[in-house]
Amino acid sequence: MARVRSNHNNLLNYFIHDKRDLSPAYVRSCEKFLKEISAKHQAASSKRQASSLTNTNNRIIKDI
Repeated sequence: MARVRSNHNNLLNYFIHDKRDLSPAYVRSCEKFLKEISAKHQAASSKRQASSLTNTNNRIIKDI
């Protein structure tokens, strides 16, 4: 099959075409981007969450 022309700012071809039909530079660029996104997602999900201001009935707890 012929090489697929890819825009480096577009991931569509990465997901719909066989990697052998894409340029090695495009594949590296996509994989680098996806790895960065994954690292950012993992960093964000490991942050501590603020304690909840609701009780078990999902009503806001008011200070008296």
